[in-house]
Amino acid sequence: MAERKQQWVETDKLLLVLEKDNKKARGIIKRYFLKGILPDWKALHDWNQNSTTRHLDLLLFLYLHPSRDDAVLRPLRDQFLNNPHALPADRLMGFDHLWALGLTWASQGGQRMFRLSELEKELGQPCGDLPALPAPYEDCRWVEVHTEGQNERLFNLMWPDLNQRRVSLPVTRDTYRHRAPRFPVDQEEFDLPSESLATLWSMSRWLVRPATSSRGDSDMIFQYERPLELWYLHCSTKDAPKARADRELVLLALYRIFHFDREGEPENSPRNRFVQRTRALLTQREFSASFRALVDLSRSPDLVVTDPWGQDAKVEAPAF
Repeated sequence: MAERKQQWVETDKLLLVLEKDNKKARGIIKRYFLKGILPDWKALHDWNQNSTTRHLDLLLFLYLHPSRDDAVLRPLRDQFLNNPHALPADRLMGFDHLWALGLTWASQGGQRMFRLSELEKELGQPCGDLPALPAPYEDCRWVEVHTEGQNERLFNLMWPDLNQRRVSLPVTRDTYRHRAPRFPVDQEEFDLPSESLATLWSMSRWLVRPATSSRGDSDMIFQYERPLELWYLHCSTKDAPKARADRELVLLALYRIFHFDREGEPENSPRNRFVQRTRALLTQREFSASFRALVDLSRSPDLVVTDPWGQDAKVEAPAF
């Protein structure tokens, strides 16, 4: 128990990043982490229902479980999703949280800035030893955003079938979202998160900033085979964006992937692993003709890009 209490300090920081900053929500999650007590789903049905974060979700259910044995956690994943008394959002929002940790925050250096006073108030302990920021942010501290290198493993547990686009969940008359059940417990269809070509832009942002020592930075989810394959399955037949601004972002992302300086980092660094795997996918797999044209253009010497690694990246030529 003492070890779990010490581990809770890091977990509490993660909950702040995921905006589970309601004390009741954090208390529910803490009881699960320390004692294995699950939420009282029926009692919590009406509580904070419009929140996009609520309390215990699938990601935290799996990540905070004391076992790291996938054979133990796989059936528990199914039990969690098949709990008809939990709101559908409680069961599905963990997918969005994994994407936020594995892509959004990873592409921003795997860190989030908080005011020191806010951290100490929320966590209830001194936080002055956390990494400080230069002026004019001396009153702020960096908090690492990570799952202890578990993003790939959590993805594999949460998304065992890459071809699955929708999930059928049992619901009750209290937990349905769209259609009132015909029976005390009925099934309702829900979409799983869908990837787009625009995700390439977020991936490319990970390549722009210098690599940090943050555990979140080194665990960007699309460096791994199955998450990248999911992106491909969702995007292989999609046409390039028609709006010029959207098309430019995709082209700039492709340019960064194909022109990243792999020699500037160790051969097997996370970013080199991502670039090698993504280049192979983009050049060897089938895509729509319009997207293939962008891939080819991103590798062409005719493409002129200004400030490709900065905030003002822009395609100057050719006109498209």
